[in-house]
Amino acid sequence: MLNLEQLKLTFFEECGEMLPQIEGGLADIRDGKGTAETINTVYRGVHSIKGGAGIFGFEPLVDFGVVFEAVLGAIRGGHQTASPDVLAVLFAASAVLSDLVRMLQSGEAIPPDFGNDCRVALQKLVVEPDQQPATQEYPAKQVQSGHGGG
Repeated sequence: MLNLEQLKLTFFEECGEMLPQIEGGLADIRDGKGTAETINTVYRGVHSIKGGAGIFGFEPLVDFGVVFEAVLGAIRGGHQTASPDVLAVLFAASAVLSDLVRMLQSGEAIPPDFGNDCRVALQKLVVEPDQQPATQEYPAKQVQSGHGGG
């Protein structure tokens, strides 16, 4: 049976696989190669890291993951565009997520305000369904295609 430390090692190994997938997915969207599955993959990566972090009580990672995931969910649902400005914030969020994983893995203390600027920028991007942007820019249109709504 695996002990907690072995499970943490597995979690960090999986993060090491998911973080490049998140970054690569965002790059594909930015470069016009994104599809509905691309945004789903990015979303699932952030969701998995956040969920695993919760199991181990890694609250800074969970808290940051919640707002990162909310923006990705808004894009998935067509309530937010994946415009260049939005993608810039998502790339910054991916870097913060990577830094949080690295710090937790190494046992480094995470400053209480670490990533706050990025968290605030993400929170500003969370759009409620009734506040949907009037125009959908690429790649949100392409990301929505083939997405069964919801």
